[in-house]
Amino acid sequence: MTTTTTAPRRTWIPVTGVVLLAVVLLIWAKWQPYWVKVPSVAGSGSLGNSILPASGVSLRAGLEFAGPYFLAIWPALVTGLLLAAAIRTVLPADWTARTVGRRGAVVGSALAVPGMMCSCCSAPVAVGLRQRAADVRAALAFWLASPALNPVVLVFCAFVLPWQWTLLRLAAGIGVVGVGALAARRAGDAPDPTGLAVATDSLDDGRPLPVRFLAALGGLSLRLLPEYLVLVVALGALRGVLFPLGAGLAGMHGAVVVAIVVLLAVAGTLLPIPTGAEIAAVAALLAAGVSPVIAAALLITLPAVSLPSLLMVRRVFPVRVLATVTVGTVLIGVVCSVVVAVGGSWTA
Repeated sequence: MTTTTTAPRRTWIPVTGVVLLAVVLLIWAKWQPYWVKVPSVAGSGSLGNSILPASGVSLRAGLEFAGPYFLAIWPALVTGLLLAAAIRTVLPADWTARTVGRRGAVVGSALAVPGMMCSCCSAPVAVGLRQRAADVRAALAFWLASPALNPVVLVFCAFVLPWQWTLLRLAAGIGVVGVGALAARRAGDAPDPTGLAVATDSLDDGRPLPVRFLAALGGLSLRLLPEYLVLVVALGALRGVLFPLGAGLAGMHGAVVVAIVVLLAVAGTLLPIPTGAEIAAVAALLAAGVSPVIAAALLITLPAVSLPSLLMVRRVFPVRVLATVTVGTVLIGVVCSVVVAVGGSWTA
């Protein structure tokens, strides 16, 4: 009886510790860099060059993509791994189950928005939440809302593109999170609809906290990073096939445009990108004279999910849910193109 009455009083200590760690890491990885970058983007009206163009398919093209990509995202990736390990070893499982348990997409999205992470960097945190008894709905919403509802991306969009694009980006992001919420809800109300018996006690074995933390961090890193690194290089090498963005694209029309929109929407769900890179990609296409209808297919599909992030979370979310989210993201990308097609001028 003593344990049940004193444990809740001590819960605030580990919870406060994880929150403080999150604040410190996010100041370093996200908040301070964006504090500098946002005024720069506002002044220049540009986010730099698009990362999509590639000349041919080669290992060199993959390395040319992977280098700038990892240079841009490594602080957020380190933050995601450290937070996942802290959640896994420090937060009480019963507290996580109650607080980030069955309160669904609202709680998950609220926790995600301040982090402003890309899908690959938020994936380890989603894994950590699931491993610490968070419900599928909340953890999935966290993973999706991190890139889809990123507030700094909306700010970048407002500075770089005509105002209509910002509203479209926000609506598409809400749509992706909504698709995830519906998919998770349909997966059922069982505590572990993955059937994987998500563990909450395997690391709570009496070892000192630093040892357990390092064990969790090492396990996550070994399981997630090698596959991730290889896929980033491989997908970067295939950019020329996935994104046929040559000069001839500006003159496309009719049924060809429909085919290209679908192709780009699918390709956008495969390639991982740094935060805000979709805005630079859309801006570059518009500047090259490509139809806004084509460019719109990448507005949400590029950031929302990627093949590496999908594989990172495949063990903690039902396959059917991940398939629904992926197909839903592609369809929302196509819908974005339809909205642009019927919505008048999107270039000024």
